[in-house]
Amino acid sequence: MLKFVAYLFLSLLYFMGPEHSLYAVDYKEYFQNEFPSLDEYSLVGVVEDSNNLPLFRASVEIIELNLKYVTDVNGIFTFYKIPAGKYKIKVSYIGFEEKNVQVIINSNETIKVVLKPTVFQIGGIEVFAPSNLLPRDAVSKSVINSGEIEHLQATNLKDILELVPGVLKTENFGIDKFSQTAIRGFDNDKLSSLGTLILLDGMPLSNNSNMQFERMQNSTTGISNIGGGIDLRTIPADNINSVEIIRGLPSVKYGDLTEGLIIVNTKTSLQPTRMKFKNNPQTYELNLSGSMDLSGNDISFNFNGARSERDIRKTGDEYTRISGQAANEFSLFDKMLNINQKISGQLIFDEEYPKDDVQKIKNYNRGFSISYSSQGKYKMDTDEINYSQFASVRRENSSKSRLVESDLRVLPNGDTISSYIGRVETNGIEWNIGNNINWLRNFSMYRYHNSLLLGFDWRYEANTGKGIQIDSLFNYYGMQSGITSYNFNKIPGSFSASIYAENSITGNLLLDFKFVFGARYEMYNPQKLNPGGVFGKGDLVNSKQGTYFNPRLNLILFLSENNQLRLSAGRQSKSPTFSSIYPPESVFRWRDPESGNILYFRYDKKVPELKAYSETQYEIAFDQTMFNIIGASLSFYYKERINQIEEQTVPVFAATSGQIPKIYYVDSYSLSSNSGYTFSKGAELEVKTIKLPGLNISLNFIASYIFSDQSRNGFDYKSTPEISLGQYHNYNITFNGKDTLIGFSYPPLATWNDRLQFNYQLNYSLPAIGLWVTFRAEQLLFERNKDYSLEPVDINLLNSVEKENYFFQREIKKKNAKWLFSLNITKSLFKGAEFSFYVNNLLDDAAIYLYKDTPITYKEIERNPPIFFGTEFSFIIDEFFK
Repeated sequence: MLKFVAYLFLSLLYFMGPEHSLYAVDYKEYFQNEFPSLDEYSLVGVVEDSNNLPLFRASVEIIELNLKYVTDVNGIFTFYKIPAGKYKIKVSYIGFEEKNVQVIINSNETIKVVLKPTVFQIGGIEVFAPSNLLPRDAVSKSVINSGEIEHLQATNLKDILELVPGVLKTENFGIDKFSQTAIRGFDNDKLSSLGTLILLDGMPLSNNSNMQFERMQNSTTGISNIGGGIDLRTIPADNINSVEIIRGLPSVKYGDLTEGLIIVNTKTSLQPTRMKFKNNPQTYELNLSGSMDLSGNDISFNFNGARSERDIRKTGDEYTRISGQAANEFSLFDKMLNINQKISGQLIFDEEYPKDDVQKIKNYNRGFSISYSSQGKYKMDTDEINYSQFASVRRENSSKSRLVESDLRVLPNGDTISSYIGRVETNGIEWNIGNNINWLRNFSMYRYHNSLLLGFDWRYEANTGKGIQIDSLFNYYGMQSGITSYNFNKIPGSFSASIYAENSITGNLLLDFKFVFGARYEMYNPQKLNPGGVFGKGDLVNSKQGTYFNPRLNLILFLSENNQLRLSAGRQSKSPTFSSIYPPESVFRWRDPESGNILYFRYDKKVPELKAYSETQYEIAFDQTMFNIIGASLSFYYKERINQIEEQTVPVFAATSGQIPKIYYVDSYSLSSNSGYTFSKGAELEVKTIKLPGLNISLNFIASYIFSDQSRNGFDYKSTPEISLGQYHNYNITFNGKDTLIGFSYPPLATWNDRLQFNYQLNYSLPAIGLWVTFRAEQLLFERNKDYSLEPVDINLLNSVEKENYFFQREIKKKNAKWLFSLNITKSLFKGAEFSFYVNNLLDDAAIYLYKDTPITYKEIERNPPIFFGTEFSFIIDEFFK
């Protein structure tokens, strides 16, 4: 850390000093160093894409002189000793349109060439040609554009992420069930989804303040997302312009994450007015989008409505999502300042009230959200100031009610009842407000190009409202339940702040390279400064949920024109959720066996000093191109997550009120603690081609292996140990001044999982007739898991049946291989209109897995979703008025 700070500080002093060899990267000034002398003409230029990113290894040719050059890592090319005259410069790059530029050489010249991606239209869908056979950044990432999203017929962000390496398809497209993501992880690990940061137009989407403990959840609606990531159903796919999924270590600009970064950009620029209809057996969706050009003040809008019927044979089990947004883009100060601002809103209706249900069940999760976000960039010659600010409010309204039957009871008004409708409601308002600002300067030091980034961000989150509301007379959990209401207004908000610095260096030191190093200082609920932190005595800033110094570095070595090596290492951290820090109390009802009195025990489960957790990650990757047609990338990674949030069992005991008190076990509750850890590793291989000449086909193959080993410190507790199995009372409590052993404690369960999966994809496109066909195959070679550190027993005391069960519980469970095929077809109908069709599980293969439930019994499960199809029709309304 001290070396990093010293280097950064000296770099800043050297750069800011009155006399130094640094100079800002103004192209003309920068390129002067490339010119050998004033009497020799030279041509120097830079090749960039439409996002102002340099294109490495772009081909540049002077036609008349038959001179060729390939751009370096900064997109720069140089031609020396060019005779005076008029020349045609041809610039090309895979996946981009070729561009010819006329130049007149009568002095040393500099030019800038911007290439546009190769794209053709199928109705209103933009189809981009495959490009970038080699990754352009050191981090492992995937970029999915709007054309791929529409062709896929995704309904929400979760559907889109099925195109990411290592993500296993388990459900059909739709919004009927709650959905989360796990990048380089397993779906049953909530921390994988919690630690994945999603940025929507610069605004971080957070589930930290979710307190919906009583949210409706079952096998039909899906599990609750409390303590996990956001519900991905709330992000409509039809309004997404691009999705960038960073699986490796992202820039230090991004914090409060451990598992990956998903950057979602919606359609906020000028676009035609377009209507889209989408339908599959469970979901109906309509989308309307468009824009207006008001003399440089661009306004765009989008409206989306979707409804899912979980079971078409029933009424009262629907999920409805209504979303809308309006965005404004404009420039000031001769286009030096560009601003994009957006306001959006959403309504959610998640219902479950089956008709004529004898249990009188009526459950729902309803809510709305409103958000405002703004992003801006102030561009100077060599400096750049970027900012983003956001504010969002989300109201969650959950209710569960059912028929409760009990013994005859007299109410305060004198009425008697033996059954009633019990109800529990949860009403909370989640607040998410923050800002991020950074300064970027480009300069050169000893012929090495530097991009220095300094920034600061903060965020405030809270959950206010009535909270959990329970009628004590008609308690949802029964008349004798002691569970009471819980007011969210008493829960304090959470403030976090971070500062970060990063420098990106590109140049040549035996090999061309790009080295990015930086650090982020994250403070979760900072309280006060600690001067002793300067001398290594604790943190410089004391924070209630912890302070973390997170260094990160990424290096890419360009070994040749056809291969490169990528390395990365660093640390990230994630704040704990409100549900972990401020859960509702646990209440236990106990009858004294001696006196017969009913006692209630209440335990406060709040853990206000709970800390954040962190993850360290390492990755190495090698990339190779072959014949300028095939690109291959092989990467290996290792991740170590420590101090993760886990639940620790706390047993509850009570003493009788007799003359000789006796101690009894009542029940147990759990407290959140930083006791968990996960070690994971994996490998990814991706092989892809450009669009093969003459065949109109591109191919893609991805192999992904994931391994995860998870456990925690602490203990598990068993109130009644089985002596016949070698279990004895060992849990010590002090009672009446004496130590008493009651119950059996043992190390907690540990488990590991791994999976090997292949994904194949074939794309066929024919622009002449507006046709795009994609065939996908998912092959799961194996999926295994093993539980270890189980409840200990003395194997010498077990009989033959018990021994068989003992070894069965500890053996590796392996699921057999399976395949899943899908087909997508998109065809233009007339100008601005297209029709799409897809089939998932094309062969209707249920992939039945027959497994041993016990040593002597078998069960079977269906591992593939049933055959499923969907259609989509869209058209550009503007075309009808031309």
